[in-house]
Amino acid sequence: MRVGYTAVLVIMLSHPVFAANSITVGELRTTIARRIAAKVKDEDLARQLSSFSLRERLTGQSMDSILSTGTLGTKTREMLQVLADSSAFLDPPASEIPQQAAPDSAAQQKMMNAAVNFVAVTLRHLPDFLARRETRSFDNSPLVVTHSGWAPSNPELHLAGQFVQEITYRNGREVAIHFVSNSGADAKQGASSPGLTSTGEFGPVLAVILRDAAKGTVSWSHWERAQQGLVGVFNYSVPKAASHYEVSFCCVRGSEDAQSYSGSDEGTSNSYHGTPAYEGKLFIDPTTGSILRITVDPELSADGPIPRSEISVSYGPVEIGGTRYICPVHSVAVSEARTRLGGDMGERTILRINQVEFTNYHRFGSSSRILDVETKPQ
Repeated sequence: MRVGYTAVLVIMLSHPVFAANSITVGELRTTIARRIAAKVKDEDLARQLSSFSLRERLTGQSMDSILSTGTLGTKTREMLQVLADSSAFLDPPASEIPQQAAPDSAAQQKMMNAAVNFVAVTLRHLPDFLARRETRSFDNSPLVVTHSGWAPSNPELHLAGQFVQEITYRNGREVAIHFVSNSGADAKQGASSPGLTSTGEFGPVLAVILRDAAKGTVSWSHWERAQQGLVGVFNYSVPKAASHYEVSFCCVRGSEDAQSYSGSDEGTSNSYHGTPAYEGKLFIDPTTGSILRITVDPELSADGPIPRSEISVSYGPVEIGGTRYICPVHSVAVSEARTRLGGDMGERTILRINQVEFTNYHRFGSSSRILDVETKPQ
């Protein structure tokens, strides 16, 4: 099974957001509390948050604590969620990691075997269904045309567009993704959201990771607390020779205005396609073997056209046709891409963060009726 993760980027100027101010979750909490006490405007606080980079994962527990510090405006809450999603690939603060002994090697192997069984058996028996994929896409600066070429119109991370698609899942795989609606600055993008997008969340990507990891390394990391109780977290690493994880990047929209990027694999355009080495984490329910979250971090060249393309997918119980299943509920994709534009822009690194919610699961069915058509004589 080949799983593709495709990055399609709208031309925009990169601003080094999430780089200048690296802070801990505790420092974030303190900053917000002080700004609330000072009665800072919602948009000003949101703008400050857009300049932060977290060194720890902003978990649901920490998020609830921050929200309890005072009334936060809509823009601040939105940017806080972007911060949380951008930190999805990090470990939580040490204070949130349960101080419980690691399971022995036999228990770890039992947990991994249960996860393999979950993917091989449980997910293969998902019914045919329809679901809705809602994407909120953030970027840090779209471009506009000026008399001297391309120029930034908004240097801060902001909501660029919202995209709604309907997914059809049949016979164990996604067979169609239908455009429903889009809005915002990137509405011209069409039926697909820009940035790093993914397929295979409903099982294939998990099968690929487990198969590849069997030829790489898997090691215990730590316990975490979740709604289901304690969750076992494993690190995995897959070498390029064993990788079936596909990353495709194409291209700069409006490429007639862009110069070719010599750092790409092809050497003639700013595109990339390959199956790189990758690593990440598996979050496993030790009781059922259900995989509750995955992260995927491909090993890409820092000098290449797409130095970063990380995916995190969270799974949870959903009801389909009166039965509960474990399915994707939320994902985040973070991508950075380098491009060289004409005019006064030069080479730029592009950041985009896509937040995805999977909702409205319902069983796929069909109905038919016989029409009584009168046959007229010839």
